[in-house]
Amino acid sequence: MGYSGHGVREGVSQMLSYLQSVVLISVSVAGSLLTVKLLNRWWPIQNRKMINDVTGWQLGVLGTTYGVILGFMLYTVAEGFRAAQIDADLEATSMLNIYRIAGGLPSPQKEQIRELARRYEAVVVNDEWPAMEQRREERAAILVLNQMWLTLDQAKAETEIATNSIDHIQYAMSNLAERRNMRNQQRSNQMPTLLSVLLVLGGGATIASSCLLGNDKKWLHYCQVGALTFVIVTTLCAIADLARPYEGAVAVKPSSFVQSLQVMDTYDAH
Repeated sequence: MGYSGHGVREGVSQMLSYLQSVVLISVSVAGSLLTVKLLNRWWPIQNRKMINDVTGWQLGVLGTTYGVILGFMLYTVAEGFRAAQIDADLEATSMLNIYRIAGGLPSPQKEQIRELARRYEAVVVNDEWPAMEQRREERAAILVLNQMWLTLDQAKAETEIATNSIDHIQYAMSNLAERRNMRNQQRSNQMPTLLSVLLVLGGGATIASSCLLGNDKKWLHYCQVGALTFVIVTTLCAIADLARPYEGAVAVKPSSFVQSLQVMDTYDAH
């Protein structure tokens, strides 16, 4: 079941796909190896070996510092991605609980709340998730929630079961609103520009420093520079992707909302 609403575009920022990430990593590795080759031609290895004592320890300090920053950032965005998945699961579960608890409401609020619960789950899957992938704000689900609150206000607590059901639905809807606000914040948040520049420049400086080292075994030097470039650029791509949990090749999927809809269908069948 679909539901149409008006979306607001917040900006255009398409994340890299798997193919684009692979191309970027490949180009970066090829570029670093080409840099080493050009250095070997224009600045002989024997001359560069004379400054290894200086560039070697500098590369060690720079690489260690940058590695700590890179590892910390990867851990942070990975935890944020996991939190986004958990919040989405809890949001879908809250609406499923509302659907089940609505069984204790009097008619016609019982049927209306259940219909609105199904509509909400469908709107999130069909409208909101595609909108989040394009960094647009979709308001259709908000309209459904507002209608649900109005319907709940019309329910008469004439029995103890109805009173308990209304209280539990209000609690579940408050919890759902909290999870929804968290999802909106995670969707709109982005990595500070200064930190992004630091990660990119730090990676470039670390790779460039490794290219300057003089090594008589050219194949070993090529392998070292290529491996370092691969690790740094791959990690940067992973950080950029995980920092936007609802966009890009690696993104939180609305699987919990789809499963909730399936449970609702099963519940109705019984």
